[in-house]
Amino acid sequence: MNLTKTRYGENNMFVVVEGSNGAGKTTLIKNLEAKGCTTLSSPNGTPLAKMLRPACRGVDPWEGIDKKVQFLLFSAARLDEYIYCVKDNKNIVVADRWWTSTYVYQCILQGIDVGFMEHTIHENEKIDLVIILDGDDEVLLSRMSSEREKNPGHGKCQWSKNDDTLRSLMKIYREDLPNYLGLKGVRCEMLNTSSKPIEEVVEEAYSLIQQVKEQA
Repeated sequence: MNLTKTRYGENNMFVVVEGSNGAGKTTLIKNLEAKGCTTLSSPNGTPLAKMLRPACRGVDPWEGIDKKVQFLLFSAARLDEYIYCVKDNKNIVVADRWWTSTYVYQCILQGIDVGFMEHTIHENEKIDLVIILDGDDEVLLSRMSSEREKNPGHGKCQWSKNDDTLRSLMKIYREDLPNYLGLKGVRCEMLNTSSKPIEEVVEEAYSLIQQVKEQA
């Protein structure tokens, strides 16, 4: 599949924010929304996606769901979100996770064929920019621990229950995903959130978005 298709809406821009748990995706998304971007958290952007979210994430009582079924649920939720939240939206749309997360979790961690994933991407879809948030391993793990103390239900999906899996995810986000995006011609930028204040991260991310918008 060609992931660098012609823009589907003349004034539309689609940005994806990625990164492992504790990297600061939610905080960045909230700040970009305050700057006027349209935002969505996937899978959570449509009524269908909200219904599928627990099974997608493998939380109780869906913990033992088959990985292929889980993959299809993620794909269905994402396609529904694309149709209703992204496709005809003329604003800058910023998604917290997208098929980029499917690549990380289902393809790399669970062995789902990448070609299978590519067939689930809408034929007219184009991502203009992927911003991957990163940080020092111990900083990200500490943030996860603190968040769980405040919100026991946070980070309880099957991939975030132990530190070894989280460290593997961090490595995939630093190496595998950027390499794949590069091969597909999708622009990708890495931002370290453990070495600078959140205000600086937000301004850097927003500056990247404006830069890509001006170049389009």
